[in-house]
Amino acid sequence: MVAETAKRVTKRRREKKQRKRIEDAVQYALAHKIRISILILLNEASYTVAEIAALIDVEPKNVSNHVRRMLEDGSIEIAKKEERRGTTVFWYRAVKLPYYSKEEAENLTEMERQMIAGLVCQSGTAELMAALFKGHLADPQTLLSWDWYNYDRQGFEEADAANHQHLERLREIECEAMNRSAQSGEATTPILVSLYAFVRARKPRRPHARNV
Repeated sequence: MVAETAKRVTKRRREKKQRKRIEDAVQYALAHKIRISILILLNEASYTVAEIAALIDVEPKNVSNHVRRMLEDGSIEIAKKEERRGTTVFWYRAVKLPYYSKEEAENLTEMERQMIAGLVCQSGTAELMAALFKGHLADPQTLLSWDWYNYDRQGFEEADAANHQHLERLREIECEAMNRSAQSGEATTPILVSLYAFVRARKPRRPHARNV
């Protein structure tokens, strides 16, 4: 019994330490424009340091330094490696995450869910910041909105269902668009849609005023 209790305490401490690490890793990855540029490239495909350097017009040595730290932090991963003339060449990519159903997510540990949340937050925020730097968020057709809502249990469940339906409809629209473009030859435009729904980190000191 004592041994089992010690194991649980050690596990909690280890998970707490690792959870802090993913938070720090995400903060580091998003804290520099070059790293943001690297992240959005690796969101779409696998690249070597040399390819990344050429695409973002930065010295390979500089790119290598950023990539090495992000790899150590677990912010990115190695997609493949190849031996060339006695040298190992690495291709890097964003960490691949499978789709988790609600039931599957519930079976993960808290640390595993926190790791996944950090990586999703990192990828989405990198895309957002890159678009901000590029000026795309100033486009009048860009939809920008954030707010928080106050729900009871039923409201929370209804909002959760509505969010899932929204994402499913977006995927249907994409499939329809891809089928049309295959026939018409019209080029498609990548539109990033981000959806977050989570319990706010703190309760407001004053009620959130809204005209209903």
